[in-house]
Amino acid sequence: MTCSFFCLSSCSGGGNDVQDGEQVTIASETGQPTPLPADVIYSAKPLINGRLYSKPNFEASSLAYFDTAQSIHILDTSNTMFVRARILQDTSSYTGYVPKTILPEQKQ
Repeated sequence: MTCSFFCLSSCSGGGNDVQDGEQVTIASETGQPTPLPADVIYSAKPLINGRLYSKPNFEASSLAYFDTAQSIHILDTSNTMFVRARILQDTSSYTGYVPKTILPEQKQ
């Protein structure tokens, strides 16, 4: 005689306890937009190719190059000429500064 034992567990808590990776999978399977990380204000695609600078200055060193197909996560817009941004390329994440003029105007 063989007997199988199954153990089920559940978590109680408020809200949806789905992990980030699972949210991305669910979003891609249902056609919904991918959820943004908590520190991201919004995501945008640049109007032209450009560089991610290490400081909010055109003379600063470049951390990464991006093109119009690249999605840029905007983290801070308090500087008058630059936004603090994160770019994901391959398996690397780069955080630096992008000129505001190359990003589409944010819809209110």
